[in-house]
Amino acid sequence: MNILFCILYVALLLSIMESPVFLLKKRGPEAARESIAYYKGLSSNSKEVTDALARLKQEIMPAVELIAICDTDELEKEKLNDDNGVEQEKMPPYKILFLSPAPRRGFIIVALTVSVQILMGMVAVQVYAKTIFAQAAPNLSPHLCSVLFALVLFSGSLFCGFLSDRFGRKPLLITSSAIVGVCLFGMGVITHTNLVPAILTAVLMLIFCFAFMMGAGSVPYVLLAELFMSDVQSLASMILMNLMWIVNFFTVGIFPFMIKIFGMHGSFYIFALFGIINVLVGIFLVPETKGLTKGEIQELLLGRRKTMR
Repeated sequence: MNILFCILYVALLLSIMESPVFLLKKRGPEAARESIAYYKGLSSNSKEVTDALARLKQEIMPAVELIAICDTDELEKEKLNDDNGVEQEKMPPYKILFLSPAPRRGFIIVALTVSVQILMGMVAVQVYAKTIFAQAAPNLSPHLCSVLFALVLFSGSLFCGFLSDRFGRKPLLITSSAIVGVCLFGMGVITHTNLVPAILTAVLMLIFCFAFMMGAGSVPYVLLAELFMSDVQSLASMILMNLMWIVNFFTVGIFPFMIKIFGMHGSFYIFALFGIINVLVGIFLVPETKGLTKGEIQELLLGRRKTMR
């Protein structure tokens, strides 16, 4: 069955068109225009497609945001070269990403939100869901609990899609992380003291899963798509996705040792601490990108926008 899904996946990949960014860089504006029209479901000559192509051309032009990585004499020399008609070479993506202020700040923000949301324990809980549910609710079928777990995750993701454009990314991330922290702390207290029925741990776990996917587990990937211009988007996505899997591997790997050293309740307390950290990251670092264009978001990352929508 899994092989059939792999074959279906490859077949679907063959049916899609290359991205407009790739086509604009490699084959020119007309190929990019056709790709935009394909994904928007419009005529290639429509005004919306023409406007999208114009914005795309503007985005992938050589970066105008040059950073002070050279001393004053070198900068003056570059200015003289420009005045003499010498074309300035476009900065490679890795330099733009790590040396330009806006892409660098965007990278730090997404790296923090992706790493901290993983350290909140969702992957560890997901991998060991059957064991945790067996301990928390021994009278319920572990398989039923796993199905409920998956349904709750799916529902949380759907709610994120509906709520992110209504309330904004920042409030959703902060609220979600706060609820996750409270749930994890409550799960730790219950498993530590055994003062209430263990079934409450399972209920809190489901609330935790829903709240996590509603914001903390989804918003970082929305930010990944919004905080970077197209000239560094691919590189940033590749690095951050690799970072995500490294942190995932680390979290899953140390979870059994955490249980042995700190117990289940201690592990929940540690994960709750990262929920609090994510609230602070959301309050002090994450910008609100709702309703902003990528150009406006870059200005926001540079601190040039005094007000946020």
